[in-house]
Amino acid sequence: MPLQQVVPTIKPVKSAVKRSRLLIVDDDPTQLRFYLQGLNDVYHCQFASSASEAVTFARQFPQPDLIILDVVLPDVNGFEICQILKEDQLTSHIPVIFVSGQDDVESKLKGFEHGCVDYISKPVLLPEMQARISTHIKLKQQTIMLESLAYTDPLTQVGNRRKYNETLQREWARSIRYGQPIAMLLMDIDYFKQFNDFYGHGVGDDCLIKICSHLRDLVNRPGDLFARIGGEEFVILLTDCGIEGALRKADEVLRTVSMLNIANQGAPKLDRVTLSIGVAVTTPKHQEEPLTLFQAADEALYEAKHSGRNKFSVSKLMDGTQTSDSLANSST
Repeated sequence: MPLQQVVPTIKPVKSAVKRSRLLIVDDDPTQLRFYLQGLNDVYHCQFASSASEAVTFARQFPQPDLIILDVVLPDVNGFEICQILKEDQLTSHIPVIFVSGQDDVESKLKGFEHGCVDYISKPVLLPEMQARISTHIKLKQQTIMLESLAYTDPLTQVGNRRKYNETLQREWARSIRYGQPIAMLLMDIDYFKQFNDFYGHGVGDDCLIKICSHLRDLVNRPGDLFARIGGEEFVILLTDCGIEGALRKADEVLRTVSMLNIANQGAPKLDRVTLSIGVAVTTPKHQEEPLTLFQAADEALYEAKHSGRNKFSVSKLMDGTQTSDSLANSST
C-alpha cells in the first residue's frame, strides 16, 4: 500500500498542549500503521519513506524533536542516513532511534557508531517504544537547557563569547569545505563608558538589553550568529555572505540602533547611543586561521571609531578600505 494511503487513515488528535515532533522514516505500510495507531495521539508525526525525504524533512523548520529510522530502506540504508544527519550542523542535534529486524550485536554497535541514541529490535512493543521516545526527548530538552546556560550571555540573553568562538570555528571550516564566503561585523557602542558614568550602570545594562533585543531579530538565518563578546562589544557572523550582504546588514544595524533613539547626554559629540562597526569578508583557505577574520574586522572597527563613529568601515581584507555612514545617519 502506498505511503499516502496509509498516513491519512488516522486523523491527528487536536490538543492545546504543544506536542513534540517525530520524523518516522520507514517504507513498510504495516509498520507505518503501527506508528500511527500508537504514537499519533501523543506526538506530531511526519513520515518519510526514502533517504532524500528524510534529510529534507529533518532540515525543515520546525524541525523534528526525534527521528525514528528504519535500518532497511529501498535507496540508502538507515546507517548512511544517520551519518548524513549527524554530519550536518542543522540536523546533528536531533536524536535518532534505529528500529530494525536485525537483532545481532554487530548491527547494534554499528548503529551507535553512526550516532544513534537507541536501537530497538523488531517486533516493536509499543509501551517500550513510547518510554524510550519520551526519555530521549526529555534528555534532549535538558541538554538544550544546559547548553543555553553555557552559551548564553546572562544579561542580554544572546550568545556569549564561548558560543561565538565555537560557531566561528565550525563555520570557518564549513566555508573552507564549500568555498563559501563568511562575513563578520564587529560592533562597539560609542561612548558607552561616558553613558555609564552619566546614567549609572543599571541604566547601562538596560541599554545593552534593549539594543540586543532588537539586533538579535536581524540575525535569523541558520548558521548565522549574534553574540556579545565583551562589555559593549558585539559580533555578527554571516555565513555564505559576500561583501554586499555584509554592508546591507551593517547599514541595517546602524539604522536599527538609530531608530531606538536612546539618549546619551554623557557623550562628548553625539547626543544619542550609536554604534561603530568593522566589516570583514573573506573566503578562507585551508592555511588560514579564523583569527584573521576577527583581526581584519577589529582593524576596520578601529578605523570607524577614529573617523567619526556612528558608521561602518570595511576591512583591508577586501579590495581597499572604505568608510561609510549609514544612509539613515548621513544627514545627521
